[in-house]
Amino acid sequence: MQSSEIVIERIDEVYVDKRVDKVVSEILEIPRNQVQNYIKDGFIKVCSRFISKSYKLKYGDCLSIIIPPPKNNKIEPNDAPIKILFEDEDVVVVEKPAGIVVHPGAACEDVSVVSALKYRGVRLSSIGAPLRGGVVHRIDKDTSGVIVLAKNDRAHFFLAKQFFEHSIERRYIGVVGCHLKQNSGEIDKPIGRHPKNRKLFAVVENGKEAITFYKLLKRLENYDVVMFKLQTGRTHQIRVHMKYLGCPLVGDATYGGVLKEIKRQALHAFVLGFRHPWSGKFLKFYSKLPEDMRVLIGG
Repeated sequence: MQSSEIVIERIDEVYVDKRVDKVVSEILEIPRNQVQNYIKDGFIKVCSRFISKSYKLKYGDCLSIIIPPPKNNKIEPNDAPIKILFEDEDVVVVEKPAGIVVHPGAACEDVSVVSALKYRGVRLSSIGAPLRGGVVHRIDKDTSGVIVLAKNDRAHFFLAKQFFEHSIERRYIGVVGCHLKQNSGEIDKPIGRHPKNRKLFAVVENGKEAITFYKLLKRLENYDVVMFKLQTGRTHQIRVHMKYLGCPLVGDATYGGVLKEIKRQALHAFVLGFRHPWSGKFLKFYSKLPEDMRVLIGG
């Protein structure tokens, strides 16, 4: 596999006065020290000039990023019951069932969306490889629904940039274990690592901006069916925000949800919309509620 180059011809205002290593790390979701090594090795330049890791971007800067090929490929192909909703030369849109991770992580899962796509012969981008090649966003292992992966580095960067700029449309349906005080609203509370348990997340004063919009869809005897729209995409964002409101998702043992009717958090990513990396056309994909959630809400 050869190196690939990504070029941003003109830096947008949203990136101005931000450190280049931080911007590239957040857009591509790769470790900051890895980005700093790219800069040290001359793989990242501004207006064809070598830069330091602390360089702050200016409006109009031209940023070029060379992605070296991964040193190895540890992902073994494994089949999994994913469904491909759309595929072309640039992207693949997948419907993921609950119980499968998007990519292997610290738990070293053998079966993932990435390994299942490899099993089907789908070639993904080299960014994040070998474990996270093609992954521009994630949903939790026990959350079901639709995600998009990139098949080449140009598409990866184009999609990742949309997620970074919050221009992606993401809607979820969830069931919460109480009745909401308001039928709709906005939760604008920062999220970061839990101060006492680093494996969890929480609303914390010095966390990253996190904004969730919600709307009541159906009121059940003990629960509410809610539609969520994400403005940002922090880890466990909906789960953490609903715990903060005192209404954790049904089945979410991690954040205090009741466990009687469903064996995982009742959360499903049912809408995903984004601009295509090549055509620029806005595409929108839908995923039907899985059976366990249909049974839960009586639909």
